[in-house]
Parts: sequence; structure tokens; C-alpha cells
Amino acid sequence: MVLLAALLSFAGPAGAHASVPTRTCAQRIEAGDDPLGFPVPGDGRILAGPLALSGLFPKTPSGLGPRQPNGRFWVKAVAFVKAGRPVVLSVPPASRGRLFTRYARRGNGEPAVRLEPCPPSTRAFSYDGPVGTVTAFSGGFDVTRPGCYPLDIAVDGGRTYRLRLSLGRPCR
Repeated sequence: MVLLAALLSFAGPAGAHASVPTRTCAQRIEAGDDPLGFPVPGDGRILAGPLALSGLFPKTPSGLGPRQPNGRFWVKAVAFVKAGRPVVLSVPPASRGRLFTRYARRGNGEPAVRLEPCPPSTRAFSYDGPVGTVTAFSGGFDVTRPGCYPLDIAVDGGRTYRLRLSLGRPCR
């Protein structure tokens, strides 16, 4: 019985992430000429451990633009993940129903998504050479109303970070 429990505890990642949509290395985006670099801090860039989000994070409601047909505002943000462990972006329970991740390419937004970076030696599809130490994923976020929203970033087998996204309201 103890052996069975020990074996089940090692089954880990596949079962633990079965309900979280996943974007794999094969679903990455590329720049078309060279390996991508990891963004540096600055306007429109939010960094947390091995993850960087790069996009327009509007601080006013008018910066969100028009509502989409689903009644939400769409904010595009490329996710850059350093080679190594996958990361899970997840909306904390208190913000679910107002903030949605849009990286999974399915449905109407998800409360979480898992991003799996490529090994650095993976062959690029848009140029001759390896992808390097950074993998990028297209996507972004939907919000039902302007606000400052929390987003949790969990590194597989590592630390969890909490980001604050300015989506139509400044974060203070």
C-alpha cells in the first residue's frame, strides 16, 4: 500500500496539469531572423522570474479600446519564457470571471494556461539556427471591466510570483 502511494506521488506533472490548457514549444512564435532575447524592464514589459509579458498595458479605460463581441476588452501581450521549466499563468479565484488568459487558443478565455519553453537547441522554423534560450507565445488577456488585476506565475518545481496587470486602471 505504501509503495502504491509512493508511485502515485511520482506520477506528478501529467496528472497535475491535465485540466490546464498547454501551449508547447511547437506552438511558439518567432521573430523570423534570429533567436529572441529576454525583454528588459520598461514601459509595456512586466517581468517575473523566467517570464516576461510584453504589450500595451493601458492605464486608462479609453486605452482598452472597444469591447469585443463577447463583451470583453482584449489586451494583446506576448509571453516570453526562458528555457528550462514550464510556467503556469493563473488568475486568482477572486478575479476569475473578470480576467481571462487568452494564450490557449481555445474557447472564450481560460483561468490558467501552461507555457512550455523549447530546449535551446530546438531548430527554428523561420530562420536557419536554434531557437535559443527564450520561447515566445502569442496571446493576451480579456477583461470584463477596467482594473488592476493580479496574475500568478508558478514555475514548475519552483517559486510562484504574483504580478499586477494594469488593464484600464493604474496599479498603485
